[in-house]
Amino acid sequence: MLKYRLLPVRYSVRAALAGGLLLVLAFSTGCLVRRRKIERPARSHAGLLTAGLEDLATRLQQRYASLETLNATVDLEPSLISASRGEIADYKDVRGFILVRKPAWIRVIAQYPIVRGTAFDMVSDGRNFRLHLPGKNLFLIGPNQMDKPSPKKLENLRPQHLLEALLIQPPDAASEQAILENWTDDASYLVHIVRRNAAERLHLARKVWFDRLSLEITRQQIFDTAGDPVTDARYAGWERRDGVLFPGHIVITRPKDGYELSIRFQKTQLNQPLAEDRFQLAEPEGVEVRRLGGGPGG
Repeated sequence: MLKYRLLPVRYSVRAALAGGLLLVLAFSTGCLVRRRKIERPARSHAGLLTAGLEDLATRLQQRYASLETLNATVDLEPSLISASRGEIADYKDVRGFILVRKPAWIRVIAQYPIVRGTAFDMVSDGRNFRLHLPGKNLFLIGPNQMDKPSPKKLENLRPQHLLEALLIQPPDAASEQAILENWTDDASYLVHIVRRNAAERLHLARKVWFDRLSLEITRQQIFDTAGDPVTDARYAGWERRDGVLFPGHIVITRPKDGYELSIRFQKTQLNQPLAEDRFQLAEPEGVEVRRLGGGPGG
């Protein structure tokens, strides 16, 4: 069972429409909502495994290199973070489909509960997104980055946020350095990845957590250049699928955007050919097209 921690965040109200506008409309009824308290699990320190920084960096490299494409049927559970009450409101029964092709293509399709009509269809090439909202007869185009978060939390969803969690990057030898920490309180190894910016100053870019009982990845935190956390992804249920170790459950928390997304993988096809046209999303005839601006952000 994955656990969650609340963290601080920022981005643009209009640009924030990009990722999940219709989710807000689709799942606003109270009968679809439940609330749960955030708790921390007890951890056993028996039978801990030992690894060095080089071993863990090699594991990261192998995980990243082993996955080229993904075609998955998933159950999505968007949530709203309530920092003041220590609670998360969950929206249930969202069926989704995720396509990934390295280096940066991702497409996410979500369906309404029960009737299974398309709620949204969004695609990103790593820099820009395109989003079709059939129920609003609306098509949005813009950059992945945003200035400020929308007060309608699930409107801040971006396909790029999912891609960053799915493709856990190893340290870049040209621009990054890795530092190992043995986090005894949680029986974990932490690989801190620091990056040198244009001013030649180092800043924390990511932290990757390894469970010392299995040496599998349990968590990845991504930070902006100011050191603020922008993504906190938790992983569970690692198993070999199509010859590739892959998690069965990922929970992505975007603290500045005020939302969380749980992804449970029901069916997966890994490293099967995916043509580029699977990632093309054209504006339907007669739809309203809006072009959104953006700005720096995580």
